[in-house]
Amino acid sequence: MYATPVSRVPPRGSRPRLGFLLVSLALVAACGPSPSQQDPQAGAGAAPTAVPVPDDGAPLTDEERLAVERFYVRKTVSIVVGSGAGGGFDTTARLVSRHIGRHIPGTPTVIVVNMPGGGGLVAANHVFNAAPKDGTAIGLFHEAQMMTQLTGGEGVQFDLRQFNWLGSSYVDPNVCIVRTDAAVTAFDGMIGGIAPIAVGGTGPGSNTYDAPRVLAAATGASIKAVAGYPTTNDVRVGVERGEIQGMCLGWESVQSASSHWLDEGYATVFVQNGMTKHRDLPDVPLAVDFAKDDVSRTLLRLVDAPGAMAKPFSLPPGVDAVRVRALREALAATYRDPAFLDEARTMRLDFQPKRAAEIQAVLNDVLATPPDIAAKYRQIIQP
Repeated sequence: MYATPVSRVPPRGSRPRLGFLLVSLALVAACGPSPSQQDPQAGAGAAPTAVPVPDDGAPLTDEERLAVERFYVRKTVSIVVGSGAGGGFDTTARLVSRHIGRHIPGTPTVIVVNMPGGGGLVAANHVFNAAPKDGTAIGLFHEAQMMTQLTGGEGVQFDLRQFNWLGSSYVDPNVCIVRTDAAVTAFDGMIGGIAPIAVGGTGPGSNTYDAPRVLAAATGASIKAVAGYPTTNDVRVGVERGEIQGMCLGWESVQSASSHWLDEGYATVFVQNGMTKHRDLPDVPLAVDFAKDDVSRTLLRLVDAPGAMAKPFSLPPGVDAVRVRALREALAATYRDPAFLDEARTMRLDFQPKRAAEIQAVLNDVLATPPDIAAKYRQIIQP
């Protein structure tokens, strides 16, 4: 059997809406091209460049910094990850945890706590309602939970607009991959096909679950979404066992945990979301080009919207504003840290961070989607 991906991951530790399109274009213009788009000659293993990350709010005063230092000295900060060990979220959390502590005044110990369930729903509920609201608990759960909230998904006990966002990690288009020994490996061959390609996922609110269902409904592709896997890494194992033929997830997650599948010809990327092709995937078709109609195009844009703020870090509501600013500064400094960037390079991670204000803009716009489109999306992703 093909070697499991676990060993490859370091274990350390509507109607189309004008507002939606304008905000998306504004964010792209404001942020400029991502590092992966700036150098067309750079390969996947090229060294990531330090990306300027504007801080939200005024820099801490000396008095504020001293107060923050007094609080965090000898404290432990937990990063609560809404997925199991070995996946892309866990990998990002553990990398950040190894560096962010020295950028927080008081240099606290930083640990990672895995809390999988519901595609990040369990962790999001915990951070919002039960986690300490003193700045010692940081959440990292799936950005696609914005779609769970938009569609009134069962079990939502949070409002994403009320979290204290620290920043996100990537601009991460959703892609779908399939084993090369599958009956069909080209997306145009799946359109109207008879024998469906089985694609595995976790639960509603994750791109592994939502994306293939919306993709099939919006394009007519013969894709069967198989849900119920506990973690993304379990989906990978399911692919290797032959239970399913493929999976849909963020391109960064493919690079960090499944790049050997592509390098060795075990799997191939057959479609990508987004409005333009990713630099790494010039020959992979865009799902939106196969959309049945305008509503279908809007649904595909909604699937892709979370990718603009992939793997975001947050604090619960109610945390002292000075500590929020301190942790935003610390995360921004981490993303610029040469030691962090050097380790990211060896892990083939290309960080393209967004600041808190940009995350808030995406959330505000998506969560204002007209009810008829939200209802259509919900109908598609029903278990």
